[in-house]
Amino acid sequence: MNRLRTILTAAALACAAAPAAAQHGTTPPPPGPLRPFRVPQPQEFTLANGVHVVVVPQTALPIVDGRILVRAGSVYEPAAKGGLAQLTGNLLDQGVPGMTASQIAARMERLGAQFSTSGGYATAFTDVVALKDVFAEAMTLAARTVMEPTFPDNEFTRLRTQMLTGAIQRQSTVEGLAAEAFARAVFQPGAAYARLPGGSKATLETLTLADVKDWHRRMYSPANTTLLLVGDLTVAEARRIAQQALGSWSAPAVQVPVVRNPVQPVQGTRVILVDRPGSVQSGVWVGQAGMGYGDPAYFPMLALSNVLGGGFKARVNMNLRERHGWTYGAFTSFTPRAEVGTFAITSSIRTNATDSAVAEAVREYRRIAAEPVPAEELQSATANIVGSFPNTVQTVQGLTGRMETLLTYGLPLNFWSSYRERVAGVTAAELARVGQQKLSPNAITVVIAGDLSKIEQPIRALNLGTVEVWNPLGDKVR
Repeated sequence: MNRLRTILTAAALACAAAPAAAQHGTTPPPPGPLRPFRVPQPQEFTLANGVHVVVVPQTALPIVDGRILVRAGSVYEPAAKGGLAQLTGNLLDQGVPGMTASQIAARMERLGAQFSTSGGYATAFTDVVALKDVFAEAMTLAARTVMEPTFPDNEFTRLRTQMLTGAIQRQSTVEGLAAEAFARAVFQPGAAYARLPGGSKATLETLTLADVKDWHRRMYSPANTTLLLVGDLTVAEARRIAQQALGSWSAPAVQVPVVRNPVQPVQGTRVILVDRPGSVQSGVWVGQAGMGYGDPAYFPMLALSNVLGGGFKARVNMNLRERHGWTYGAFTSFTPRAEVGTFAITSSIRTNATDSAVAEAVREYRRIAAEPVPAEELQSATANIVGSFPNTVQTVQGLTGRMETLLTYGLPLNFWSSYRERVAGVTAAELARVGQQKLSPNAITVVIAGDLSKIEQPIRALNLGTVEVWNPLGDKVR
């Protein structure tokens, strides 16, 4: 009886609420004015040995994140040694004089610290996050892995094998094949951005322990290093910790190689097919070389990317997934780096719908470049970026990642302070201008990896442009 009374009461309340809901309608209200949000302001100094130190106070919790960034990423390695920078970075925490990898891990665990090392396109890094009262000890140990790694032979073999396995796995998926082929297609041979930081099976198999030791000796130096400290500490405390951790490091200055990433000249739309027999999906990339960080059109381009494929309700996902059911998701990849980057629509498509989905992706690409974006759609896209930004910098780890971007690409240290306002200020006219000036809708690169016995002829029938067939290594076979 009590259960029946509860159900009847709930039903009565729902009926009473229905007219009120109908009066308000289903259209959400427009976004209100931006609420004040302060991004902590960085301060910087340099140790006597040349280490650049950047301090970002974030005192909400007694936690500190320390990240040592060395300009020794994959963009500086020879093409024939692909994967060397990342392998070296992965090996940093595998031993220091007097301590094995397991002993380092046990010490960090005792301190309650999160600790990792690796390498990417621009930098190699060591990162440690710990409570304030133990952070100095954890940071000092982390710094030792950068200054004096021992590179044990058995750990070299294990981690190189691990990276080889990863490289082979990438080429076993249509997503991995398409991503690698797109990079090779957009940039000229020899360009660092034409290859992934993890290397290939062919290059990783040639790497030796001597290569790793020589890379560390030539590229790791105080003058080539930045220590980023984010969290609950003052500048004076940061100075003491930095001096304790890295002040004694002595190594010759590094001659950092000049990096160029020339893009492939594209006269018209180019279609590249990579075969993966038996695949039930096709990996698709539709795009081109794009702008780098620091381009004055960065904010309009960011807004354009969000309109086209920045979320579930963005154009390509609503088209390819919601309207047609060809994919679980379709989005844009806007990846600015130093001087140049890439911009593309990406998705994994059901094999028997590959041609239709590619045609729609190309149509959406051309539409965003040529047609004005309605004000309401632009406002929704920028509100999404603006509203989600504070969540990305509320933790010390998130704020560290944002600050690392500034340091890596030479952006002003106050870049994030006006980020929300600059995104919110993008106009429809600016969006139209960036679409016309930065996109080349009739000279794009379309990469499709999948079962060519089923998709090649339908793709050719689209007549998008010149069609090439590549093997997984990037060699043109026909």
